[in-house]
Amino acid sequence: MNSEITAEYAKKAQQEAEWAYEKAKEKLYYSMLEVVFLRIKSHLSEEGLKKVREMDQRRNNNENLGVEFSQKTWVALAESWAGAEGVAMTKIAELYGLQISDFDMSKISSPDDAECGDDCECC
Repeated sequence: MNSEITAEYAKKAQQEAEWAYEKAKEKLYYSMLEVVFLRIKSHLSEEGLKKVREMDQRRNNNENLGVEFSQKTWVALAESWAGAEGVAMTKIAELYGLQISDFDMSKISSPDDAECGDDCECC
């Protein structure tokens, strides 16, 4: 078995991992959304449940409000994931004994390049 890793092999591995990452992240966001909504609902008082029901009714009756609410929800999930992802990556990289020099820095985005948009508060 040839154990040499070429630049071409590394680039292909990066592309495949990036594609799989984006697909997995989408699934994760839906799972996070479900878990967070269930956690919120499990802690709501009678008054809190009324507020949620009223907001859901307003969203159902106003498409623009529904779209805006959904967009803000996805931004909140992206902001939450960014912090957790960074911590997890750091800890797992340490387990592998990886150093900063082991990473292709062209693949690491700075906070200014965040995907969550211009009005994002995570950066």
